[in-house]
Amino acid sequence: MFTAQTQWCVNNKTARNIQYVSMVGDITNENSTTAWVNGNTSMSLLDATPPGIPYGIVLGNHDYSGSTTLYGNYFPASRFEGRPYYGGHYGSNNENHFEFFNSAGMEFIVINISASDQNPTTAQLDWADALLKTYSTKRGILVNHSLVNTGNPATFTGPGQTIYDALKDNPNLFLMLGGHVPGVGRRQDTFNGNTIYSVLADYQGEANGGNGWL
Repeated sequence: MFTAQTQWCVNNKTARNIQYVSMVGDITNENSTTAWVNGNTSMSLLDATPPGIPYGIVLGNHDYSGSTTLYGNYFPASRFEGRPYYGGHYGSNNENHFEFFNSAGMEFIVINISASDQNPTTAQLDWADALLKTYSTKRGILVNHSLVNTGNPATFTGPGQTIYDALKDNPNLFLMLGGHVPGVGRRQDTFNGNTIYSVLADYQGEANGGNGWL
């Protein structure tokens, strides 16, 4: 089913104008070698036709179970360096990274923040804030595994509130994406005239673990 999802993205890249794929966490359920091999097989379809479809991954709490060694083995910075859409990473590994893409004459930056408890550190948030300010002409998207709860308007999760409070003063930030909480939710907040939309999409509670919904 996972492979069918990424294959759908490849098959519909042109027809659906797919410019970027965001993976909002829990690429595995038990952080095992078998699970990461499967996840790598599925995600690798996005790489298949160079330069492929730009994508980013944040780690979820299940991916952090024990250690992040397996993630580092399959999705290190070296896997992405040299690709035109890859911007770079924070610190010594690729757990926090950013990408660029263009669509309809607009330029975007996607900042992926990973945290074991989904609550980013001050240093991570400072890194994200600096990126939004450095690339102030690009429309900003922030991805973290835990962001909002279900409903409309949804309440922020603890990490979501922390992220919003730290980054809301960036007028180019317009969208934040998350998972973690089974179900769907959204909210919008306006600060200094700039509206930020926060979206939850997590289908794990649906039949068959989500029936392949994207």
